[in-house]
Amino acid sequence: MGERDKLIDGAKRCLQERGYAHTTARDIARASGANLASIGYHFGSKDALLFEAMLEATTDWADGLRQALADDVPREGFETLWQRAIELLDLHRPVFVANIEVFAQAERLPQLRQALADAQEAARLELADWLGEATLPRATQRAVGAFYLTLLTGLIMQRLIDPERAPTAETLTEALHAIRARAVE
Repeated sequence: MGERDKLIDGAKRCLQERGYAHTTARDIARASGANLASIGYHFGSKDALLFEAMLEATTDWADGLRQALADDVPREGFETLWQRAIELLDLHRPVFVANIEVFAQAERLPQLRQALADAQEAARLELADWLGEATLPRATQRAVGAFYLTLLTGLIMQRLIDPERAPTAETLTEALHAIRARAVE
């Protein structure tokens, strides 16, 4: 494993253990076994490294969800989709806490804001494709992906703040049926 990969792995561990706001460059160097100066050499800054590590950790979560749903047809298993998403959210809770910390930084860091915006757009399209909406017109795919991303980000926030009262897969499914019934009236 190269120095760059060691730094990313160390930064991911720090995000899990300390969060974004409380991780220092020295923490990352210690966790990775890499030289402190190599952070600047490979990433330019500690924040750039932490952002890269957060993106990888989030991708790891998404890969886990994709794998967990590989045998199901999400279109016919809305409740299963959300149950598995919730299980993985709870399992990877520190990653999502770090995500929220990073989102707050985007207000003052235009490059970070742009990277997050690009990641959200990719997620919208990927969610629509992943959930079997690839046959829809592109604008509709994006709208469906945006709907799922909105549900997911709202669910993440609610589970982080109040997991006991956050929506369950069952309540999300019940709500979708009620909304669908109202939409056809």
